[in-house]
Amino acid sequence: MDSNQQLTFEQESERLKALRRYEILDTPPDGAFDSITSIATRLLKVPIAIVSLVDSDRIWFKSRHGLDVKEIERTPGLCASAILSKEVYIITDASKDIRSLTNPLVVGELGLRFYAAAPLQTHDGYNLGTLCVIDKQPRTLCEEEKSILTDLAAVVINEMELRLAARKVAQLNAELAQAKEAAEAANKAKSAFIANMSHELRSPLNAILGFSQLVLRSKNLCAEDKGNVSMIMRSGEHLLSLINQVLDFSKVEAGRITLNEKNFDLYHLLDELEDMFQLKAIDKGLELVMTHTSLVPRYLHTDEIKLRQILINLLTNAIKFTSSGKITVRVLTIDNPLASIEESRQQRIYFEVEDTGVGIAENELNTIFEAFVQSKTGRESQEGTGLGLAITRKFVQLMGGEISVSSQVGCGTTFRFYIQASIVHAMDIVSQSPTHTVVALEPNQLSYRILIVDDKSTNRQLLYKLLKPLGFELQEASHGKEAIEIWETWEPHCIFMDMRMPVMDGYQATQQIKSTLKGQATAIIALTASALEEEKAVVLSVGCDDFIRKPFQDKDLFAIMQKHIGVRYVYDVPSTKPHSTTIQAGALTQADVEKLTQRIAALPLDIVANLYQATINLDLDEMLTLVAQIRESDDLTANTLADLANNFQYQRILTLTQPIAG
Repeated sequence: MDSNQQLTFEQESERLKALRRYEILDTPPDGAFDSITSIATRLLKVPIAIVSLVDSDRIWFKSRHGLDVKEIERTPGLCASAILSKEVYIITDASKDIRSLTNPLVVGELGLRFYAAAPLQTHDGYNLGTLCVIDKQPRTLCEEEKSILTDLAAVVINEMELRLAARKVAQLNAELAQAKEAAEAANKAKSAFIANMSHELRSPLNAILGFSQLVLRSKNLCAEDKGNVSMIMRSGEHLLSLINQVLDFSKVEAGRITLNEKNFDLYHLLDELEDMFQLKAIDKGLELVMTHTSLVPRYLHTDEIKLRQILINLLTNAIKFTSSGKITVRVLTIDNPLASIEESRQQRIYFEVEDTGVGIAENELNTIFEAFVQSKTGRESQEGTGLGLAITRKFVQLMGGEISVSSQVGCGTTFRFYIQASIVHAMDIVSQSPTHTVVALEPNQLSYRILIVDDKSTNRQLLYKLLKPLGFELQEASHGKEAIEIWETWEPHCIFMDMRMPVMDGYQATQQIKSTLKGQATAIIALTASALEEEKAVVLSVGCDDFIRKPFQDKDLFAIMQKHIGVRYVYDVPSTKPHSTTIQAGALTQADVEKLTQRIAALPLDIVANLYQATINLDLDEMLTLVAQIRESDDLTANTLADLANNFQYQRILTLTQPIAG
């Protein structure tokens, strides 16, 4: 036996594994293989052709042309010897060849004399069997016939490889289908988690923030109580922001975040953010600078809410981790400025948020955008969820951009990102009117009947206490079935419908009401704690006329009633008309500032200190309450401060009051 044959015996277990991977043993007859053996007999002019596969203890025939035997013992089978050869294995006269004297096909009834076999060799070098031809007469094969037999053997192995590949593809498709089903189930589970957590967390916050708003509307609160309630409001709003971050990340992971694009004024957004963070910066002794180049387009079409959240996240971190120095926000564009006037042209807008804070270590920069990861400084602060920057990156990517960070410990950090936006004209922007506090219903209106439907009594009480003092007629229901019964007899003008309730939910109740002609005359406003954007489409599809997400602000509630049932209100609008006892905010001169500073210095110190703190807290109601106290002794100063407050000139108020407040 040569070395190649010895090597083959040593690799027999691997060869048998290779044979079994094709899953071909003991399979039914197959037309493709039968065609090959038929072709072999015709081309080589022999009566018998076989596709044989050499198993551990037998030789099994996948295809046999001219032979009825299905298999024979491996020893002393000729094919078992043939697979040890790399070339065509030939016996010209088996009756005289020592290799075949004991073979049952030779000594038996068949009387085999001629045998030639080409090995079926796999792509990785294993001989699994043979394509052999047999004759009852001694003969030889010329080189061309050997080549034909070898080529046909290659066709056999190619057919086996194709079928193996097809099975692998089928198995892969099955695994992919299973994985897809599992992914869909996981996404459904995530969506259910989002919906449940949104409802369970935001519903109690609705009561906390809602009742805080109610208390702050009271005219009987002292300054200390108002300060305490304002603290509850701010803490509740901070908790809501943390909850929203977790829910936003869950929505991102579940693939439920989409763009809600609209036209807006970018410059106005930047001004709003500057007003929002200026006082926080001043409170820490920081300078906040927001700049944009003249080439930055003012009016854009993209998702304003997500851009606002991106900048809020970055500015919040910048102020949190900066104890001295300044925060700088830059907005610029490097696209062709001559093309910026083209309507709806896509353009990249670039943003930089730079601080002089503690910085981020180099080894942390690669993970700073990962979920639940915080820098060392962030962990030491024991604040936040570790999701803000992960959500920020997701939002930036959703808006067609990328975000990066550079930092040096002790020197500061710079975040850079860009978004894709379309440029629009000023006429495409819908202007928003300033909102004022509703204090009553206008006289000579209908007596509006409002039905409040919610399974939680605290939520019903909140709406009841918001609406009852204004003069609405109110009834309550704790589930959809009860709501339908009240609606049928009482015929309310408007129903505030919670969507998740026992017995009958808001979806079913709305469908039943809106399926009737009478129901079309009733406005149904969905109240939901869901954080999912698509929830709005769902509630509208079942017949709701509009949608309010908990926690809500009372102004949103009043505005939606005005929109759908025509309610008219009386507002508490501070006068901003110019008169002899008011210095208008836009007309303040240096002399006016000096005069006002002197007049404010003459006011009671506690009022000035409280006004300064209320301005720091962006508490307009408290500011106007204090201004009303000032009006009792100094009408000109009070009116001027009211004008400054109502025109959002908070920085000016701080400048005037800080020297006195200390």
